[in-house]
Amino acid sequence: MPAPNVVPQRPAGYARALQDRAGLLVGATLAGAAVAGLAALTVPPRYEAAALIQVARPDVAASGAPGAPSAPAAGFDASILKSRAVAAPVIEQLRLGITAEPVRAPLVGALAARLSEPGQVRGAWPPGMGYAWGGERIALDTLAVPERLLNKPLTLEVLSGGAFRLSDADRTLLEGRVGESAAVDGVEVLISRIDARPGTRFTLMRRDPVATVDAIASQLKVSEMPGGTVRLSWQSGDRKQAADLINGIADGYIRGQTSARRGDAAESLAFLAAELPRVQAELERAESALTRYRSRSGSIQPTQDAQSYLQGSMEYQRQIAALRLERTKLLQRFTTDANEVKTVDSQIQQLIRERRELDERMQNLSLSERESVALTRDVKVAEDMYMTLRRKIEQLSLVQADRSSAVRVVDAAAASTVPVGIGPWPAAVAGGVAALALAIGGVMLRRRVKPVVADANEAEARLGLSMLGDVAFSDEQAELERQAELERRFGAMAAMGLADAARQRLAAPAPGTALAEAQGGADPQAGARTGNGLHDRFLLARRSPHALAVEGLRSVRASLYFGLRGAPDGVLAITSPAPGAGKTFAAVNLAVLFAEAGQRVLLIDADMRRGKVSTWFGQAAEPGLSDVLAGRIPVGAAVQPTVVAGLCILGAGATPANPSELLMLPTLKDALQQCKERFDLVIVDTPPVLSVADAMLIASLAGSTLLVMRADVTLPGQVDDTLKRLARADARIAGGIINGVAQRRSNRADFATINPYLGMPLPPATPAARALERPVAAAAGKA
Repeated sequence: MPAPNVVPQRPAGYARALQDRAGLLVGATLAGAAVAGLAALTVPPRYEAAALIQVARPDVAASGAPGAPSAPAAGFDASILKSRAVAAPVIEQLRLGITAEPVRAPLVGALAARLSEPGQVRGAWPPGMGYAWGGERIALDTLAVPERLLNKPLTLEVLSGGAFRLSDADRTLLEGRVGESAAVDGVEVLISRIDARPGTRFTLMRRDPVATVDAIASQLKVSEMPGGTVRLSWQSGDRKQAADLINGIADGYIRGQTSARRGDAAESLAFLAAELPRVQAELERAESALTRYRSRSGSIQPTQDAQSYLQGSMEYQRQIAALRLERTKLLQRFTTDANEVKTVDSQIQQLIRERRELDERMQNLSLSERESVALTRDVKVAEDMYMTLRRKIEQLSLVQADRSSAVRVVDAAAASTVPVGIGPWPAAVAGGVAALALAIGGVMLRRRVKPVVADANEAEARLGLSMLGDVAFSDEQAELERQAELERRFGAMAAMGLADAARQRLAAPAPGTALAEAQGGADPQAGARTGNGLHDRFLLARRSPHALAVEGLRSVRASLYFGLRGAPDGVLAITSPAPGAGKTFAAVNLAVLFAEAGQRVLLIDADMRRGKVSTWFGQAAEPGLSDVLAGRIPVGAAVQPTVVAGLCILGAGATPANPSELLMLPTLKDALQQCKERFDLVIVDTPPVLSVADAMLIASLAGSTLLVMRADVTLPGQVDDTLKRLARADARIAGGIINGVAQRRSNRADFATINPYLGMPLPPATPAARALERPVAAAAGKA
């Protein structure tokens, strides 16, 4: 037969897996929500303080009059707000470089503190541990330590009577009292208030000042907003502390900007005041020269060319004069080799060259016109320069006198009462959603990594194998197996007795055998034998005939009843891909069910390595199949009756050294032929296909093969390999069953259709049914 290939999983398989793991998903969601909610409760709340600063103000220095508008400040440098010059004084003033935190118990301590009010100290539990359980407060005004103790945690223990003890990891540093400064060996402490029980411990630390400023500055957030404003914010566990820090930095920044602005104005004013006499002297010299020229030459009406030359020359001269003034100002801060000075020099030289070109173009003017234009130009330029300096001096005087700043606080920071970040309830929701997503991902990943067969519908869809039904997981069968294991372990003496009886039968087989009696030679009124250790205590079909698992096997029996009609013979091999699938359980109970339906059934244990079929019926495994195949005993002598009417078994026999070689002998085919002639159905329990080759040898001689798979254990790849091996053996696959199917949400509807009927009382057996059982009982009479 062709072996079908495993097809990819369908979305319905993932949906069923998620539905079956609904309890896990719900549990993971609740656990994630609980953990996230508790974590949010244990994390101390943090508050954000923010101030809005306007960095573009009316600038009197640029416009010449207070109140004139100006454009927003370009190239705002946020690093100034975070600089040590601005932040360090505020940090030192607020004592942010020293910390004092109560020592709390892991996990529960933070939660207890979160649920407490400051100042309302809770009782200690357990006592003597020194933990703070909520409500503790300490006001640490001063903590000075030598350099070796910077960034080192110090332990402060509260003593009775307002006293305390300060220690490091090695020794006690000092002892003091609340409200009094204590200093020993470079360590100075001043505590103004402590609200805590005696024995409570606090952790104190003095941080490195530079590192403290850098750490807080890195936490400051500066965001440029539209309209020339800047938002400055910071988060802290102390909302008042956060607001004080932001306001302090904003005020310090404004003071610094104001001071720098006024300092620049004073510097510029001093420079211009020094330049004003020189420019005034140049103006007076130019006016005197022009006056002497006019008194000597008289009034001259300039031509149009002279007017054009005058305007161009004046413009060049003004620009040259302004750049020379700028160069003089730069030389107060830089040398002549500075790039700023060289840039101005190159601009001046460029303007001088352009002015010379203009002079050359005006050589057609008369000498008197050129002289008049030059003198007039000097006067105009000197006059413009003088007036410009006067205006600048007036503007800078206003700037120096102005107490306002180019920067102002639009909204000052206020102590917020609403903590930032996610609260306990949103955290619980987020944690639950995250846990649910992880659980779903885990279920789907496990389904993909280990795609086990779950039920018959899925197996049929994925494997292309005709499935005969599901067999539900049975708690009763688990209990029966536990009892069988106990009996096997603690009933060794009884087992030895059975083995001795089997050896005697092997040495001298009885002339009347169960095989012969199955042909009709037994007393029709004889029932199933119950003596000599025979029993049915471990047969689920007998002990709990209306269990869900037995009903599933009855459904399989019905499917096999119709399927075996087209089989070449009445031999049914039952196997599995790997051990642990429950093939022996299925073979034994199917044999019981077929026998109870009135058929003569022979159950053969072909697992000569680990066969246990005989123990299910209280029989000895010897003599058995291995003895028959080895030629030590005929088939008829090895077949044993059971307490189930119409059912006989052929045990595995003594464990041979070469089971596979025995199965390849012609005696196996001859033995099966003899069994087929005397029984309606021969069920052969074989070893797993993927473990040894025995199953392939038996399946090649059987008319049909039933494949047993374990729910949530058997892998599709195992089934695919099994089908390929059976196909190479030309085995006829009657179908497969899924054993051990647990009741889940995805198959609850299927079980719901069975449970109501199983709960109904069954009528007693009818006379016709009892009459049908008599020939069956006779067929399985005395051995």
